[in-house]
Amino acid sequence: MTNMSFRAIFLFLLVSSSLASLVLIQASSSGALVTMTATNNGMTTTLQFTNNAENISDISSLILQIGQGGNFKSFKTDSGWVGIRNSVNILTFTSTNPIKPGHSANFVVKTDQSNPVIAWKALDDKNNDLGSGEIGTPQTGTFNQTVSKPPTSSIGISDSSNFRIIPSTPKAGSDVRVIGLSFAPTTNLDLYIGNNKIDSFSTNENGNFIITTKIPDNQPIGSVSLFVKDQSGNSKTFSTIIHEASNRTIITIQRMPLTVKCDTIYHRGDTKTINGTGTPGSTLTILVQDSKGNGVTTFTATADKTGHYSYTTTVPIDAPFGDYTINVSDGKNKASCSHNIVTSHQIVISMSQEKIDPGQALIINGTSISNQLVSFSIIDPTGKQVFAKDVNVTSDGKIAIAYSSDAAAVKGTYIATVSQGTDQVTVYFGVGELPVPKLTISMDKLDYTNADKPQINISGPPTSKLNLVIVDPSGKQKFADLVLVGPDGFVTYSFNVTSYNPGIYTAVINRGNDKASADFQVGVPTDCGQITMKTIKEFYLLGDNIIIVGNTKNANCLVRLTLTDPQGVVVKSEQVFTDKKGFFSITDFRIPIDEAAGIWKLDATNALNHFSLDLTIKSGHEGITMMLDRNPPVYNRGDIITISGTGAGKEADVIINVIGTNNTKALSLSISSTNTSDFSTLWKIPLNFNPGSYTIQAKSVTGQATTNISVQ
Repeated sequence: MTNMSFRAIFLFLLVSSSLASLVLIQASSSGALVTMTATNNGMTTTLQFTNNAENISDISSLILQIGQGGNFKSFKTDSGWVGIRNSVNILTFTSTNPIKPGHSANFVVKTDQSNPVIAWKALDDKNNDLGSGEIGTPQTGTFNQTVSKPPTSSIGISDSSNFRIIPSTPKAGSDVRVIGLSFAPTTNLDLYIGNNKIDSFSTNENGNFIITTKIPDNQPIGSVSLFVKDQSGNSKTFSTIIHEASNRTIITIQRMPLTVKCDTIYHRGDTKTINGTGTPGSTLTILVQDSKGNGVTTFTATADKTGHYSYTTTVPIDAPFGDYTINVSDGKNKASCSHNIVTSHQIVISMSQEKIDPGQALIINGTSISNQLVSFSIIDPTGKQVFAKDVNVTSDGKIAIAYSSDAAAVKGTYIATVSQGTDQVTVYFGVGELPVPKLTISMDKLDYTNADKPQINISGPPTSKLNLVIVDPSGKQKFADLVLVGPDGFVTYSFNVTSYNPGIYTAVINRGNDKASADFQVGVPTDCGQITMKTIKEFYLLGDNIIIVGNTKNANCLVRLTLTDPQGVVVKSEQVFTDKKGFFSITDFRIPIDEAAGIWKLDATNALNHFSLDLTIKSGHEGITMMLDRNPPVYNRGDIITISGTGAGKEADVIINVIGTNNTKALSLSISSTNTSDFSTLWKIPLNFNPGSYTIQAKSVTGQATTNISVQ
């Protein structure tokens, strides 16, 4: 959890894809900063890192990553070093007793491979890169490898270039040493103080330099900036204070009390700053302990000349929830502060009751990011969506909705999902019985590149162990791991997709017979081509679910579906995958019951591709409507007609009459509508039916609807 570790890991992952192109130099090569010797014996590899004598920096941290799908099983370090297993394939070692120039340190790692490929990176106490490389050890024996920093570009100065002077605050007329790292190899540079050029020189073959130069005798005292410039005008700056030559600078160290400050609440993924005071120039050891007093990580900070220090760290995405203590020591005195890592979700939800009876109402309250849209969805035990609503959060971050269950509601555990942006939380309640926690899974997004690191949001029984499997496009297992759910019932799992081929993958979690899954795609072209789409019904009532089906010209792509009300307000927007034939369907678009009737719009978009449908939404009070499955309604004897409609009233009797000439009744059917006022039935035209024109009539408590057909 140290800043040094996680910032270094981030930098390491950015460059890991290019490790294979680094220049490898044998141990006898000159100019290298770090030498690494690896000895392999079975599953155990011993690594010796040597900080070469010509280096001017200490090695304060090391990062190892095993490749080819390998895992680190255990490790052992030299005295004074602390190791962290950031993931199954990444180790970070840090120390308050770094490797000095001319010294070495040994590390032993045990892996699940007899011939592992291990990439490594060495850094100083400010996370500057001192060396990196990759080893591929033979089955037995010793493999030596040294890596010096590669040239950054043909331009003399890059973002990683830096220099400093010794002493850091010189006198006018005095000599100073200027030390530079990570410039372009064998390039010409100029040194300026203010606007005056005071020296010219060249870097060595590794892009480094050490020169001695003089501060001008007439240099004004006070703050000044030194510039190293290349031939293209790029520059790096070092700011300092020039002291008067005739006076001896006396530095008085003022004692300051040792203090530490930290926020009380942390979330996974947060970047936090720890700060405080101490004796100017003193080195402080910072130890983070969990609630049981176990050391989690150790790192160091240095108090500046005013006695202040600060350290920035990022909370790991898989850090356990709970209380932590930060202890700071200067060797004599100690100070501490406490914080709590809580759920990484910005949404906090509570319910008025854990269990309701059919026909009763439930209130869902919560807080989230203010003035942003929040989506509510409730799924019944059969997997059917029974409620959907999007609401705006108030300015004070509060949300509240009421859900009224139907008198004939299915008994069991209901899943309520609340989402805002990529954040999503799940809660459970029971209808007619107490709820049983279910497994849910969602991705932070659906489309990834190989450089991305997908995050899976998982909910389940608190502290339970879940099996996670990633299934590739051919249906084979790509990856598997064991996931531990936190005490709050949530866990966020992150993984790499660097080696994943383009296609649609499925993340599956299971615990016994309980299972949940979510699809995502990696490296798939985003252009779907031409889009077509339709809905199952011509008319819908407020509160109805909309079943949407469609096709795209290209397969395996993402289509965004958006439902807009008559005022142009987006009610729901969701992405859906197309299958191998370009087909897509979705059933969880629901028209809110308290919205306005009228002409709504359904849009399907992908890149520049677009398709739009107008939907007629009725309030349910307009009366019964009816439709047939053909237009024009021309049928042959023996055909089966689908007769359907809306607005018949909830669970009401519906009479279907077929009327011929002279108002003669040829047929009468009695059916019932659903609890959403819909009705549907099939009628097969008898083979002995007389050809001609007929009227089909549908009657219920809400009125009567008719339509004409022709029988041939």
